[in-house]
Amino acid sequence: MRIELLPSSIPSSDAQFLVSFIVNDTVAIDAGAIGFLADLERQRAIRHVFITHEHLDHIASLAILLENVYEPGPDCIELLAAPEVLEFLHSDVFNGRVWPDFFELSSPENAFLKTTVLEPMVPVVRGGLTVTPVPVSHGVETLGLVVDDGRAAVGFPSDTGPTEHLWRHLNAMPHLKAVFLEASFPSSLSDLATLTGHLCTRTFPIEAAKLPAEVRKIIVHRKVRYAAEIAREIAALGLDNVELVRPGYGYEF
Repeated sequence: MRIELLPSSIPSSDAQFLVSFIVNDTVAIDAGAIGFLADLERQRAIRHVFITHEHLDHIASLAILLENVYEPGPDCIELLAAPEVLEFLHSDVFNGRVWPDFFELSSPENAFLKTTVLEPMVPVVRGGLTVTPVPVSHGVETLGLVVDDGRAAVGFPSDTGPTEHLWRHLNAMPHLKAVFLEASFPSSLSDLATLTGHLCTRTFPIEAAKLPAEVRKIIVHRKVRYAAEIAREIAALGLDNVELVRPGYGYEF
């Protein structure tokens, strides 16, 4: 399994403004940055886009992506999300005002997109990957994703505060290799992290300890303004198998 977090940062920084992972070239997890990717051929290779929740850093470039890859005919990107997220995207983004209504404009013969509803704990198979949505604890209803190719499993909690159900699910997987786990705020903003459903450097090690020691914990979603402070605080903790994500790097599991 090959996984890349698309870069969306200021020069010489590994902190990110937006969230888009690409898995095995054809599957995307969230669409914060993917529509802004300069390589249009890589955009055209995407066939399935999973949206974990509707916050802007996870959907910012979705409309651009769909426009960039559209060609007349039935072949189009599949959008997979919880029903309330699909409803939000239709009513608040693809509503004929913010963007043309790609939902209504699509037909089986000429589609901008097709949609699939994700249900918690009901796996779907796309691009040779089994993807299981698992609820996490965020400020809005959010589905973390567990991606499994039969040899390796990787967890994508998306945005989350302290949670339990996902860890129980992941701990039951003998071939779990890595989890891309957020650390959004420094310890000085732990109250804000709690209010917004995020982890900070105070709660990150508590959540990381709920996973097997040998599993890689790759830190994502550092708020750019606090990225350096978060990195220093994480380093000071001396945690094993914890690393900062490398945007643009192809992780192999």
